Amino acid sequence: MIELKEIDLFKDVSEATGILKKNIETVLDLIKEGGTIPFIARYRKEKTGGLDEVQIAEIIDRAEKIESLDKRKRAVLKSLEETGSYNDELGILIKNAPDMKTVEDVYAPYKPGRKTKADKAIEAGLLPLAELITAQNLSSERIKALAVNYLCDAFPSADEVITGVEDIISQKISDDINIRDFLRKRLKNGFVVSAIKRGKKEEGSLYLDYHDFSEKVNKIVPHRIMAINRGEKEGFLNISIEPDKPGDHLVEDIVKLFFGKESTFFSSCSEKGLKILNKSLGSELFNDLKEWAIDESLKIFHKNLEQIIMAPPFGEKAVIAVDPGIRTGCKTVLLDPFGNFIDSTVLNLHIKSADALKIKEWIEKHDVKGIAVGNGTFGRESFEIMRDQYGSKLTVALVNEDGASIYSASETAREEFPHLDLTVRGAISIGRRFQDPMAELVKISPENLGVGQYQHDIPLKMLSEKLKRTVEWTVNRVGANLNTAGPYLLSYISGLDIKKSLEIVSHRKEKGRFNEIEELKKIKGIGAKSFEQCAGFLRIFDGKEILDSTGVHPESYENVKKAASICGVSVEELVKNPEFIDKSLHNLSFLTDSVISELKKRGLDPRDKYEEAGFSDSVRNIDDLTKGMVLNGIVDNIVAFGAFVDIGIKEKGLVHISEISDQFIKNVSDHLSLGQKVKVVVKEIDPARKRISLSMKL
Repeated sequence: MIELKEIDLFKDVSEATGILKKNIETVLDLIKEGGTIPFIARYRKEKTGGLDEVQIAEIIDRAEKIESLDKRKRAVLKSLEETGSYNDELGILIKNAPDMKTVEDVYAPYKPGRKTKADKAIEAGLLPLAELITAQNLSSERIKALAVNYLCDAFPSADEVITGVEDIISQKISDDINIRDFLRKRLKNGFVVSAIKRGKKEEGSLYLDYHDFSEKVNKIVPHRIMAINRGEKEGFLNISIEPDKPGDHLVEDIVKLFFGKESTFFSSCSEKGLKILNKSLGSELFNDLKEWAIDESLKIFHKNLEQIIMAPPFGEKAVIAVDPGIRTGCKTVLLDPFGNFIDSTVLNLHIKSADALKIKEWIEKHDVKGIAVGNGTFGRESFEIMRDQYGSKLTVALVNEDGASIYSASETAREEFPHLDLTVRGAISIGRRFQDPMAELVKISPENLGVGQYQHDIPLKMLSEKLKRTVEWTVNRVGANLNTAGPYLLSYISGLDIKKSLEIVSHRKEKGRFNEIEELKKIKGIGAKSFEQCAGFLRIFDGKEILDSTGVHPESYENVKKAASICGVSVEELVKNPEFIDKSLHNLSFLTDSVISELKKRGLDPRDKYEEAGFSDSVRNIDDLTKGMVLNGIVDNIVAFGAFVDIGIKEKGLVHISEISDQFIKNVSDHLSLGQKVKVVVKEIDPARKRISLSMKL
């Protein structure tokens, strides 16, 4: 049997990614040693050649694919040998297969347990006749005469024998690698076609654009694939991939390719084989398109989630949060500067605005700096009442409450506030999201934040893994205050998990604040490797060691102290004024670029400063809009075909990709980001369907 060589993983990954082999070897070795993506990207830049999180993740994912392909090849070869189907020709095809699809193509005819019409005909003894006809190109009359010699219980007439022979030959055609490759190319140059199912026209009106739809495979965009796929899943659409040539032309091509000579019988067999292939390869190609569309959707999710978590924090200031409501009133809570719950009340703002004065005592007693109002039903009205009453002295903000209700009913919320009603927990979440979006949003499953498109059509495991990785990268980019961060935020820090994070919080409650990063080593479960991975991402302010307030890793503290001595300043002065490094750079070759970079960041929060939105006072609902009106807005969600913009009312407006700029735009996220403040003009209003079309072409 053909022996498969051990894969050269580093070389193969390098060829697939274009990244240097030595850097790939370094990354995979660091991962094997327990390194995390954020740690390697930030603190091992010199070893990896400056690779970022995306490149490191690509290396890991590609290595897994290469190892999976090798594992599958070995399993297929073993199966072929065990079933007696192996020969060296098959072995070479498996060995040289460039991808999983080719391996499965070669293996398809020999898979144990497969039972087709052709298999039944072969079991009945019709294979010799099929081989004879294929080799000698017999006439129809001669075929019929010979068929009589093969009559049996399963095939009692000559016509049935001939049908069985056609099944054998058409199966061989559909299993032939060259024919499959030929038809794949034809389908890739073909069309994605969808049509409404019979009797579903009215019920499937949501998919009106796809009732009679056809678009070139190589032109179709991801969000259309996702829409068509959903329409089929919901039972409204039929989907197919049609080749770029008419069927009869393809039959002629297959006859020439497979038989090398023409006959009516060969055409009949080829037509049968084409039907089998059209269905299976069409499904295969649509699945490929779906995978591509899912990948593009995941990229949008990743970028959107990253931006929403990186939204500017209001900061460590006491705030009041309002969860709007009409029937049961507005649940209102008071939070201290660190997000701790102090008190709650209910304001009936829809009855009389004077109810807003109930919280005046809170504001004066606790030095409240801001009021956060959820943007759900009655949100805009509550926001305006609060702003009219307190806007001259405090910051009053309308806060996106997507996911707050999910959090309030979650196990996490019950653990945090076991004695509070879930409506009060929802208000707390709104307030904390205002103070520090990142610290609060990590408690909510990312798929509940409404930051992408077609999330319910993406496999949940795939979506969760992608978004979890996004949250990890983002949290570690910002870092966490070791003395104030909650367990859920800490659990995303490199090297930590929820168990270790709960131990850290428990230690704080029992022993008080951490004064230096080294104290982490006393925490149960945090050994040398965990400490190495997490220490650089945690901050201690006003502690014993000023470097603990920066992103410099403890492993480099001695070098920084040595650098301060050479610069003739104290470590404190160097941290406050890292420009001293530039003056003595020629004597500081022992300082790595990443250490210098972290010193220059001064441990500051990389997120932007909070700014108020400034929505129009004259627009309170969709009925207040008129065509041509120019408004302030905030980008609320980015999808493949445009961006949804919050203009201060319940309904979000859509800026189609064609309305973002006068110039051609390929990717919306290259031009807009979540939370970005924009000016838009109202193009169209559809009150019945609650749709608003906006343009940024002012």
